[in-house]
Amino acid sequence: MKKIICLFIPALSVVYSLLYASLGGFRGNASAMSKIGLEHHFLFAIWGMLTFISIGGNLLIAYRKGKYKFYIPLLIAALVGMIMTISFDFDYDKHTEYVLHCIGSLAFSAIIGISVFLLFLLSRRYILAAISAVILITDLILLIIYKETAFIELMPIFAGYVLLGIYNLREEKEKVEIK
Repeated sequence: MKKIICLFIPALSVVYSLLYASLGGFRGNASAMSKIGLEHHFLFAIWGMLTFISIGGNLLIAYRKGKYKFYIPLLIAALVGMIMTISFDFDYDKHTEYVLHCIGSLAFSAIIGISVFLLFLLSRRYILAAISAVILITDLILLIIYKETAFIELMPIFAGYVLLGIYNLREEKEKVEIK
């Protein structure tokens, strides 16, 4: 079951994300996942929930290896953020819905990004923590420069799938006592 959650669901999510993003192209603001969702709302909802299940499931497995329990409210908050993202339209004309959509999207992204980074930091996987930090900072800079595009939106999500998969499927080394 662990391998299904760590490998199969994220792989399915990558394929679905790429197919979904191809509806709007991969460059320019029109390719943003939320923009595509205005015309294909049901497909957007599937993308959002599949993304949450893939990352959330991997985080659940990863955090269960350790002693920390703060991930539970973080995952709940991220789920609420994703539900807000897929429930409210990314339409400038519907100002309230637009703001709620953006709040949900930002909450999901920030909470998941922080959860992944903290997982690696607290479990002393400093290289994975550094890689995740560089990816998040690079993504933020690209978002500021180029605004939303499917490529920029999907980059940290796909990186999260890979990094969490590596973390979860790596066998723990047993500590051997020397007497």
